[in-house]
Amino acid sequence: MAEQIIKDLFQQSGYNVFNFGLESLHPTLSKNIKFINNKMSTELRFLPDFVVQNSRQGDLFYLEVKFRADGCFRFDEKYDTYPYKNAWFVIVSPEKIQCMHYKRLIQKYEITPATNYLLTRIKSFNIDPKLLSEYESYSKMLFQSFAQHI
Repeated sequence: MAEQIIKDLFQQSGYNVFNFGLESLHPTLSKNIKFINNKMSTELRFLPDFVVQNSRQGDLFYLEVKFRADGCFRFDEKYDTYPYKNAWFVIVSPEKIQCMHYKRLIQKYEITPATNYLLTRIKSFNIDPKLLSEYESYSKMLFQSFAQHI
């Protein structure tokens, strides 16, 4: 559901959004390679959820969407070999939607409920603050019960 919220937010902001993640494109393959640990299977498992294209300038971005009930996200050791070094990570929580680039995450920066890495602050994206606020309210409605169980 977090992926759908972000997909719709970017589409409403004038972006072309293409499903790219292995889970959505090839769910059977995703299950078959889950425990295979070689370079190819790792690259496939880590495919970002979306490729997003700015419809005006044509710029392309990888987006990886993560839901976190507690609003926290940081890289752990499994990201040491993450192959998509130019990906943006969008973290959806019941409280807000935040975003950080791979380059900052690999430097041990992290997203928490106290941080404000909002999509509207990313110069590469042109997300209207009112639209982001609207989608954060959808996120609150959908995921509030998750926050109560942490």
